[in-house]
Amino acid sequence: MLNKDGLTDMLGKIKKIFKHMIELIDRKILYLFYRFYPLHNTFLLESVPDISDNTKAVYDEMVRRGINEKYKIIWLVKNTDCRYPETKNVSYYPLIARNHKERKKLIKVKLTCKYLISCNFFLTTERRGQISFYLGHGSAIKSIRSYYNMPKNIDHCLAASSDMVNIMSYEMKTDKSKFFALGYPRNDVLCKPGMDLHNVLNKSYKKVIVWYPTFRQHSSGGSSLTKNALPIIHDLEKAISLNDYAKEKGILIVIKPHFAQDLSYIKNTELSNIVFIDESLFIDNKISSYEFVAGCDALVTDYSSIYYDYTLCDKPMALVWEDYKEYESSVGFAVDMDEYMKGAEIIYTLDDFKVFIEHLSFDIDIKKAERNEIKNLVNYSDDGKSSVRVVDFIFDKIHPKTEEV
Repeated sequence: MLNKDGLTDMLGKIKKIFKHMIELIDRKILYLFYRFYPLHNTFLLESVPDISDNTKAVYDEMVRRGINEKYKIIWLVKNTDCRYPETKNVSYYPLIARNHKERKKLIKVKLTCKYLISCNFFLTTERRGQISFYLGHGSAIKSIRSYYNMPKNIDHCLAASSDMVNIMSYEMKTDKSKFFALGYPRNDVLCKPGMDLHNVLNKSYKKVIVWYPTFRQHSSGGSSLTKNALPIIHDLEKAISLNDYAKEKGILIVIKPHFAQDLSYIKNTELSNIVFIDESLFIDNKISSYEFVAGCDALVTDYSSIYYDYTLCDKPMALVWEDYKEYESSVGFAVDMDEYMKGAEIIYTLDDFKVFIEHLSFDIDIKKAERNEIKNLVNYSDDGKSSVRVVDFIFDKIHPKTEEV
């Protein structure tokens, strides 16, 4: 027999189930209802983080052309409290509805806009007359085949190069005919001279390395792919050693870890030449993450597609492969790593990292030829005009040839 607490708990669960059922019914009714509404000349846009990545670069090109003068543009955003720029015919809706009013508004938008452009969450077509473009957020290095499926009602999917069409179509289990290779719009900024970062970082240095490590260990203490939260500098002693060597050579190391990474053991210590950043640095300085990256003198990463992108900068790179075997056995790779990753120096140990720093300090670029070979393989072009090509492609698909935009 249930006691008072048990009864309260049971009633609470029943209430949650009932509420969930009502929401499902309400959602289905709204979907049926709005299918009869006329479609509007509206673009629905998505990215993660909000207003970023390939979608943001395409949006900027659309606004530059004045497309928003003729068409309505709606951004789906997670952070509804942010004050976004006021632009003609551009509005911002919540990506995730928090109540009935927002759910109704979101479903109406999804079912009445003609054009959907996304690069993280899939915005799929729900009815005849809609057309969807998935711009992606990176080319595969780690295998994604076991968990990444392209929905059938995505019409067109962007790839960074023709070679990447073959890889991404296999990894995403999608026919090659859906892919179009025009280069990633977000990478246009990497094809231009980088900005001076001294005022952004408020540090004195001769050269700066940006380090983008792949996610390894969750801050909540949950399951992880490898035993160390950050390779090479596993503990404070190694971090201090790397910091002191970087200081000696006039090199600043800027680390942008995954937001869920547990790095409390090192971030709480003041180090002169190793600093940690997050998205707030870009927001505060009104720059994109890739504008920042383009201003750096070298990149350190591991199994991240930023390696492909940074080849456009024609600057030294290094790959931290200390836990390569663990990644190979657990996640696996989408490409021949010896071939595709030959454009960077390989770091297995702290001493290897110091060698890379030494090379950078003396302008020694031992991988330049191989890096340029990879650049031409994994990128459509280094002309910085991918945004133009992609917007041209979108309007070729959604408008008659006789209509000018």
